[in-house]
Amino acid sequence: MRRAPAYRTSTRILRSLLLIRGLALMGQAAVVAYVFSLKTAGLAIGGIAVSLTGLALITAISFWRLTREWPVTDIEFVIQLLIDVCGWTLLMYFCGGASNPFISYYLVPLVISAAVLPWTYTWLITGVSLVGYSLLLVYYVPLPLFTPLGGMHDGAFNTHVLGMWFNFIVSAGLITIFVVRMAAALRQRDTAAAEQREDTLRNDQILAVAGIAAGTAHELATPLSTMTVLVEDLLQDRQLSPEQHGDCELLDEQLKRCKAILQKLSRTAELSETGQTTTMPLDDYLQDVLARWHLIRPLATFTVTVRGPGSAPLLEFEPSLNQALENLLNNAANAAPEGIEVVLDWNESWLIVSVADQGPGVPLAIMEQVGRPQLQASESGLGLGLILSHATVNRSGGPIELH
Repeated sequence: MRRAPAYRTSTRILRSLLLIRGLALMGQAAVVAYVFSLKTAGLAIGGIAVSLTGLALITAISFWRLTREWPVTDIEFVIQLLIDVCGWTLLMYFCGGASNPFISYYLVPLVISAAVLPWTYTWLITGVSLVGYSLLLVYYVPLPLFTPLGGMHDGAFNTHVLGMWFNFIVSAGLITIFVVRMAAALRQRDTAAAEQREDTLRNDQILAVAGIAAGTAHELATPLSTMTVLVEDLLQDRQLSPEQHGDCELLDEQLKRCKAILQKLSRTAELSETGQTTTMPLDDYLQDVLARWHLIRPLATFTVTVRGPGSAPLLEFEPSLNQALENLLNNAANAAPEGIEVVLDWNESWLIVSVADQGPGVPLAIMEQVGRPQLQASESGLGLGLILSHATVNRSGGPIELH
């Protein structure tokens, strides 16, 4: 099974966090080993060993977890960051507290949280980090390597530690406020770029289909004209039996219908190309589309419900919107031709047309792909027609949603 891009991205971010945690643990372990080699008294080696071992074990388990086919959710990422903050607080308690230069590692979970998580989670990480840092100003086991050399320097050293604490508060505030905004802006930009690429791909596909349709219409015009002339000659033949004459009349009607469809397609393409639109009440527009569609699908049964307040608003539409709505109706009729429900609703911002059928529904495996250029047409529809409908409705300023 191929992993989805979102899955790969979240996995890479969590792996980076674990690598950073591992490097910080190795650095702190090296410092403790150096202090231990000096054989200085007062080293809380037991607490340090438990803290380092616990964090190392959690990190190893987390690396193993990344080999599983489990999605990395925001909640799991927050838990990992909280493990970082709380575990580091415990380790710093046995390693000199706020006087330990490694105390600045508190900024790492903050930066990562601000870059990849919603701002509410970032504020949680900021609050927990600030509480842990503040407690380490008062409660800690001194580490001889970071203890001032003489009593005369205690005041200056304390001022330095408080200055580091204040700098952490300022840095945490700046990261939480500005980095979160910048990360959100970058995510919005990436989302907009992805949507633009998808729209471009869809438009290219639609242009290709339009070119094929135009060529097909042009090619069909000649044989249709030829068949029309032949059918007209047959209708004038008095030797035809009544049944044969009736069949010729039916064939003549179908040929005229084909020519009308081709003329309609050409006219719609011309109006769409010139940007011409038509304005009419929404309910009248829907009734007109349904009436023309029912001539094509006479076996389909449907009900229309109007829910909007007051009189129906005016709808300004281009001719291709008719085809978009007919595509949705055709998909519903293909799924279950009986009992189709069409609901018309509106408010101050939206004009809403809902089409519901009694069929089995869209398979979950392709639900996210419906309407996208990558979707292939299937026996049950949901292919090219929905791609064209999506593009048309998007040009009109609205979305198509499937449930």
